[in-house]
Amino acid sequence: MHSPSHSFNCLFNNPEISINSGQVFLWEKFDNSWYGIYGDHVLKFSTSAPNDDGTKDNSIEFFSFPDLEGWEERIFRLDDDIQKILSGFSNDSLISEAIKRYPGLRLMRQEPHQCMLSFVCSSNTNIPMIRRMLKNLCRKYGSKIVVDGKEFFTFPRVDSLNRASVSELLSCGVGYRAKAIKAAAHSIAHGNIDANDLMRANYDDAKEELLKIYGIGNKIADCILLFSLEKLEAFPIDIWIAKALSLHYSWLLFGNEKEGKKWKQIHQKMTSTQYKTFSETIRSYFGKYSGYAQQYLFYHMRQSEYKRW
Repeated sequence: MHSPSHSFNCLFNNPEISINSGQVFLWEKFDNSWYGIYGDHVLKFSTSAPNDDGTKDNSIEFFSFPDLEGWEERIFRLDDDIQKILSGFSNDSLISEAIKRYPGLRLMRQEPHQCMLSFVCSSNTNIPMIRRMLKNLCRKYGSKIVVDGKEFFTFPRVDSLNRASVSELLSCGVGYRAKAIKAAAHSIAHGNIDANDLMRANYDDAKEELLKIYGIGNKIADCILLFSLEKLEAFPIDIWIAKALSLHYSWLLFGNEKEGKKWKQIHQKMTSTQYKTFSETIRSYFGKYSGYAQQYLFYHMRQSEYKRW
């Protein structure tokens, strides 16, 4: 266990908003502390309790069980030049406003296998349900760790999920996603997919490999690429982003607002060709850090409709 204390500049670093922005799903809060599952580890960060006068400082302590030295720098991407990245969106009024409204929101760097399997479970469901499915999988196939008197379960090893039958996976409440979980675990366990190779590959080649896996489509592949494989240009398009694009970027995608509003009605039936076209256009517009713009758009759209995290 380690416990360095950091005074985060809230403008650029806010772990609490980042873990509650649809990127990760296995964090829960007890008192002033958040606990998260990262592979074989339980991670923890604690914020300071309010002072007697009601004020609060920005001191945050980080812990890990077993020890994972320096995890906060890696997972919260403190090696990104966040000021440079965010300044690159200064010409876009919507993203600029979101950056001001949600200070400290940033991308997270996830463990690739956990990220892949988590987003396979995200297909056609909501965030609370994703959390439940993943917690069930951890309880059944992970290992128990007791931290601060609380019981946690690590994320399942790929071999465990690969050995599990589809019917056993179904008992975790994952529904039709059981086949996709099994397919992803099989691909990793048999070396068909290698995270290090995908990190070294360019965006298009890495995505092509992910799309070969049953149950991984364009959006899920882009989530995996963005959140765990260092492809910061990836721009996942789900129903929230599709709505944002049709409402705010129809001029970019279609050349006129009327066409954008018409597409808004059919965004849930987006074809693979449409997805590719929209993705290429928006990535060309936002540039090599498009994924950061996407995260601010996603968070803004959900917050605007008071959706649960």
